Amino acid sequence: MSKNLFSVFTTIVVTVLFSTVVFAQSKTADSAVKDLYVISAKAGGVNYVEGKVSNVRANGKSGLLLKSDTVEIGDKVFTGADSKAEILLNPGSYIRLAENTNFSFVATSLDDLELNLSRGSAMIEAITTDDFKVAVNTPKGRFFIVKSGVYRIDVANDGAGKIGVWKGKAQLDNFDATEIKAGRAAMIDGGQVEIVKFDRDEKDALETWSKARAKELAKVNSRLQDRSLRNSLFNSFNGRDWNIYNSYGLWVLDSFSASYCFLPFGYGWNSPYGYGFGRDFLRYRFPGYFYQPPTQTTIVRNNSGIVPATQTSRRRTADALSGEMPPFRKLQREIGFQPVDENRDSSSFSIPTRQSAPAQIYSPPPTRAPSGRSGRLDPQ
Repeated sequence: MSKNLFSVFTTIVVTVLFSTVVFAQSKTADSAVKDLYVISAKAGGVNYVEGKVSNVRANGKSGLLLKSDTVEIGDKVFTGADSKAEILLNPGSYIRLAENTNFSFVATSLDDLELNLSRGSAMIEAITTDDFKVAVNTPKGRFFIVKSGVYRIDVANDGAGKIGVWKGKAQLDNFDATEIKAGRAAMIDGGQVEIVKFDRDEKDALETWSKARAKELAKVNSRLQDRSLRNSLFNSFNGRDWNIYNSYGLWVLDSFSASYCFLPFGYGWNSPYGYGFGRDFLRYRFPGYFYQPPTQTTIVRNNSGIVPATQTSRRRTADALSGEMPPFRKLQREIGFQPVDENRDSSSFSIPTRQSAPAQIYSPPPTRAPSGRSGRLDPQ
């Protein structure tokens, strides 16, 4: 009898220990999946470095710039001989620095992105519109990138600047707001401006490398894993790390390639070079509250002092009630993307075409969070 009881007891102990180990492994695996991607809506991430690239911080500290570092406003980046670097601008846009180039940020928000290039050459791959211009300062002139496209900036040793428009449209910061269209370059030396045509089929090492990087990063986007990325998007959104009103999409760090790629909020987007993105935010079918303007806590005063109110108020309430539109939808309407098919196969992808009339852009229905969940939903 005692042997039977001992056997039963032993079986129970082994079962409990096995269940504990399996549960722990499951928790670890689940945590690893959630940490697979790092989501960012900020500019300044260093996505590629080759050779010796130096960085002098705004606080005076200096050192080598490494991949995964962040360039902050006021930091100064210097590429050495036979060196290059790729730095993330606002999500969807990159600056790629050639050798012997000096670069810094003045401002990094979507509607106020401003760069300094005081020496050397750089390619800019930009997603932007007239409402969200990119300002580029050179020692003897200033340019604005006002349309999505590909641009080259060169600054000579005497400070004279040049912008070549491979695709898109730029403006000079002069009295006439002179426009530079695709296939033309503007040279500015103080008050002297000259606009000339150039052959876009003739490419040097910087231009070839920039296009190759764009192609590779589009491939990284197409290899993103749906379920694990969805969990990461949920976690970062509920942590208030981003919202769809402050960019055109998100930077997503793929741990397998150790590179950030662009995840657009809209469906059917291409890179400025024309490479299609195989993954987009809409394919994950998030609840409607993901698409609402961000909230802010209302502060009230009572007898015990100032405390947060239990309710929140919508940012720019009047705009929200009148149908405030996030930047990515404004861009889609401007370009004339085709309407999104809500029932599309999640594995399919097609490149949008221009239409004469604005398209009806997909808008997920409002979804109320279940009671008792603090306005959050768990990923599926």
